[in-house]
Amino acid sequence: MKKTLLALAVVAAAGSSSAFAGTEGLYVGLKAGMDIWSMSTENDYKSNFGRTHDNRRYNTNQAFTNSLDRVSAVGGLFAGYNFNDWVGVEFEYDYLGPLKFKHHGLDYKAWSNSFALSARGMIPITDDFEVFGKVGASYNYFNSNYSTHTAHVGMLLGGGLQYYLTDNLFTRVEYQWFHPIGSTSAAIGIRPDAHVVTLGLGYSFGSRNVVAPVVAPAPQKRVINETRTLGSDVLFGFNKSNLTAEGQNTIDNLVDEINSQNIEDRKIAVIGHTDRIGSAAYNQKLSEKRANTVASYMSSKGVTPDVVEGRGKTEPVTGSECDGLSRSKLIQCYARDRRVDVNVQGVITEVVEE
Repeated sequence: MKKTLLALAVVAAAGSSSAFAGTEGLYVGLKAGMDIWSMSTENDYKSNFGRTHDNRRYNTNQAFTNSLDRVSAVGGLFAGYNFNDWVGVEFEYDYLGPLKFKHHGLDYKAWSNSFALSARGMIPITDDFEVFGKVGASYNYFNSNYSTHTAHVGMLLGGGLQYYLTDNLFTRVEYQWFHPIGSTSAAIGIRPDAHVVTLGLGYSFGSRNVVAPVVAPAPQKRVINETRTLGSDVLFGFNKSNLTAEGQNTIDNLVDEINSQNIEDRKIAVIGHTDRIGSAAYNQKLSEKRANTVASYMSSKGVTPDVVEGRGKTEPVTGSECDGLSRSKLIQCYARDRRVDVNVQGVITEVVEE
């Protein structure tokens, strides 16, 4: 039992590696419960009946031990300070007693007022629930109805469970071992240990560091219908349909962008256009060649268009702004008409941060 409590205190004090939503700062509380006294037969025998081990005195000592009323009610107060979510100190007052027994026909009663200071460590179970352990020293005033009181310093080990009812109010159940309570000069020489189990209620004045669970925003679906216009003068030489090095780099970037979007139900259309110089038949054929060249290169990079077509010079974007210009200037002005449009449709699932 003693080794188990010591291990609990050490493990709890080492709990600083855990992330726990505890309460930092000052807290106070009260507690009540029961005390189970324990004494070793050998020590009781030697201190009360001398060191002669004859059968008569041994039997008398055994009768004395059997006459103990070992269970009594206890109560106390506690106050402490948590330096962080894992480590703190605690001061407490405990009334321990009474311990009742018969000796030489007399009814003896002994009790103790104990003041203790402990280091406390906490380990999380949930955001509101923790296990704790503590180790410290107790200063005990031990009295009996047939002897004067004596003061004695002993060891305190304890541990328990604590639950936060609100951000500031908490309850705890706790076990503590006081060793020893008395000295050999008090209460006809007995030196009992106290095993104390209490239920406590406390209030924290510190701030509650409750870590709210991170709720990921719900993913949303967005329908896209986007067209990227690629200038033919970038993709091809004048009146040509084979891709330039710059044109390949342009399509590489477009393919990377499409792949990064994770588009569902994706449909891609590649549409070629020319300017208005030359015949309709010639421009139609040129626009188809350029659309097929772009589509083929995209397919080699892992993105295969669903629609590939040429529309020749039927969909100019320059309007009448180039009217009346000489041929050299007209070629330059019509640059925006010479293009390949890549249209991407589908649905994108994305997380929208609020």
